[in-house]
Amino acid sequence: MSRIKAAAIGVLFAATAALAACAESGQEDSLYSETLSAPEEANYDTVQAHTGAYIKTAGGSVSIYYPITAEICWEEGSARFREFLVRKGQEVKEGDGLATFDIEVSRAQREELSLSLARTIENLESGSQKRQTAIEEAREKLEGLESFELRIAQLRIDKSQAEYEQFVYQSEQEIARLQERLEELDGRIANDTLFAPFDGIIDSIAVCSAGDPVTKDMVMVTMHATDRYYLVADDTLDRLRYNMEVSVEAGRRNDLTVYKGKVVAAQSMLPSSVPNRLTLIELYGDVTPDALTISPKYEYNLEELGDVLLVKWRALDIENGKSFVYVLENDMVQKRYVVPGLNNREEAWILDGLKEGQTVIAD
Repeated sequence: MSRIKAAAIGVLFAATAALAACAESGQEDSLYSETLSAPEEANYDTVQAHTGAYIKTAGGSVSIYYPITAEICWEEGSARFREFLVRKGQEVKEGDGLATFDIEVSRAQREELSLSLARTIENLESGSQKRQTAIEEAREKLEGLESFELRIAQLRIDKSQAEYEQFVYQSEQEIARLQERLEELDGRIANDTLFAPFDGIIDSIAVCSAGDPVTKDMVMVTMHATDRYYLVADDTLDRLRYNMEVSVEAGRRNDLTVYKGKVVAAQSMLPSSVPNRLTLIELYGDVTPDALTISPKYEYNLEELGDVLLVKWRALDIENGKSFVYVLENDMVQKRYVVPGLNNREEAWILDGLKEGQTVIAD
């Protein structure tokens, strides 16, 4: 009890030697049978009993969770690491280079393919010319032949023509096959860079030195997308429920910003067999993760009542397990027992003992 209230009540008790017994707790007329004038020198801090909304909040800390992540692997087979083009925490765009490599392709293998391709092309050209010349010469000899000999010669020419066409077809097929293998080999050599699959932030990079061997499917870089995120709520008591409205504040003590959102995933929605059950909050509007880097906390309405009688919690006192307040009416101080309900440490819900508009000493 404050010195002001103690002084006022001291005057009350000094002025009367006998006090009437109070009625049962919760009755509207449960007060002392005698009341005294409040001393003029007392500087009362008073509040009004009023009807309004009672709200008690609870909350906890939150952290940022990015649901879209990627482990970017080397997929081209044997190679040697050259260099990273990014660092941890760096922001990248889709298609940006992440790391480069030296592809371990045998130079002799490529030279052999190139030589085979050149020889096949050369053989096609020379072989085609040779066969075409032979066919033309055979046709020139048809003149003057008898019908039987003419028929035999014509069949030989037709056979040579078919062999020529078969030779051209097989040679072109082999040329195409060698060109495809050579292009594939050159593609592997040229494909010496890892690229970012989406816009995001680099989370980690592998520990590598220039020249280190790199194998297929080796994870080189991990990153997360920045276009979608949630807040993971510290909800050890499992009180948050799906679609529950919450507020999130972040910033320094004298410069806090409050954002609104809702619960989009709660622990109670998932069976206990699901590992890493998370309570996730999604904020309304376009709030960037950068705005939530300083001490983010969430808050929700744990208790909420509408249109109830309220009084400041600091106006309540307790005596022998019973709650009471000091009511000021017509310059008279009355001790009145009340029946309180819930309280949020700022206001208390009064079930009985007070009326709306009554003045209560709160100091």
